[in-house]
Amino acid sequence: MDSFIQSSNDLNSTQQAIAYTLQQYYDNRKSLTSTFVLYNDEPSEDAPVYFRHLFDQIKLSTRIEKGHTKGIVYFEKTGGFWLIFSMPKFPSVEEYEYPSNAEKFGQSILCMTFNYDELTKIGTQLYYNHPLIYASNLATSMASENPDLTKVIGGQYKKGSPFSSTLTLRTRGGQDFTSFAKSAEFGHDLYDTLVAPTLQTSLYVESWIYGHRIPCNGTLKYTVFDAVTMKVQTTTKFNSTHDHSKLAISTDSSMPFICIGDVNRMSSLYIRGGGTVCIKSKKLWDAYSPMFIVVNRC
Repeated sequence: MDSFIQSSNDLNSTQQAIAYTLQQYYDNRKSLTSTFVLYNDEPSEDAPVYFRHLFDQIKLSTRIEKGHTKGIVYFEKTGGFWLIFSMPKFPSVEEYEYPSNAEKFGQSILCMTFNYDELTKIGTQLYYNHPLIYASNLATSMASENPDLTKVIGGQYKKGSPFSSTLTLRTRGGQDFTSFAKSAEFGHDLYDTLVAPTLQTSLYVESWIYGHRIPCNGTLKYTVFDAVTMKVQTTTKFNSTHDHSKLAISTDSSMPFICIGDVNRMSSLYIRGGGTVCIKSKKLWDAYSPMFIVVNRC
């Protein structure tokens, strides 16, 4: 891929990659041999009422414990996938449906396919994130081999030090990703405190910023800049407040990192779990970098 190409099918269609991927879960969600976790801080419309009420409680809470996380993990013993995205009310529990409220703004999606032995690491990252899970199943044959995932599905989450976890995940195709996860006790911005120093590069970050903006800190060795104006291929330019995606790229093409996650760069999220996953790829960097038209400066 040298650049983004618009699909002939939009996300409402079932004839596209995201729907095909999720169909594996829909076809096997009642199977006792599959393990899955659907999590979203704003659950789908067909989620059990209890979890939708829990979202309302989170909105009213002054001390938010559940993570600002969105995704689905689906695994059989032969392997599975981890889908990380920014869309609220997604995915539906029973059948594929793209939520209408996610159509208004830009969104980001990352899909990674893994062999089974990577599931234990994914479980660890979710343990730090403390996701709001609204549908799940843990195959009995996988429970003892995935202790952190077992805790997560059981409602447990990371407490105390350390407050973050950085792990390398290797996809079935042999591609390495760096996964960053923080707990609610992390108390800082994920990007300028953990991601940029670990990757050793400054970053441009596009995330959903509505109030609680983090000031640009030019005294840091690796500076994080917020996107102001975005553009994707032939679209018109749009303000970052019209983009709900959570993505970051390195400012230096010689360190070509791209990160896609589920946490915003806002001070209000210092007390919520969340994370991002990064890949080093010049080809992908060349495709993503033209999207950042204007960024803030310190």
